[in-house]
Amino acid sequence: MKIARLLALGCIMAVGLPAAHASAQRVSRLTGEQLGSLCTKPTGTGICDAYISGIADSAALDHLFERNAEKDTKDVAAFCVAPATSTADMRGKVVSWMKDHRDGLSRPAGEVVFTALRETYPCGGGK
Repeated sequence: MKIARLLALGCIMAVGLPAAHASAQRVSRLTGEQLGSLCTKPTGTGICDAYISGIADSAALDHLFERNAEKDTKDVAAFCVAPATSTADMRGKVVSWMKDHRDGLSRPAGEVVFTALRETYPCGGGK
């Protein structure tokens, strides 16, 4: 499982997250719809979990970098997933979010997962 997580994190780091200059960045051709299909197949849950964990890890590490390296104490995390949260729980919430937002699933999978995590794991005790 560690290898799958590292592989997913490497893919996410290569893909990049949506940013102000997203047009200048390489983004995976994997769509939210394709990832959603993969996440709902028993044989695809491991890859799905690794992909979602990679997005969550990269966003958390980006937040730590902004707060520490840039000394930006006002930087706010995009989402707050409790450390004890299982990948199966994250997958369930992301897939549920995808089912409720089918109109946006043609977007890149990383963008879809990032948005789903932001909306289902808000910081400050929201949902």
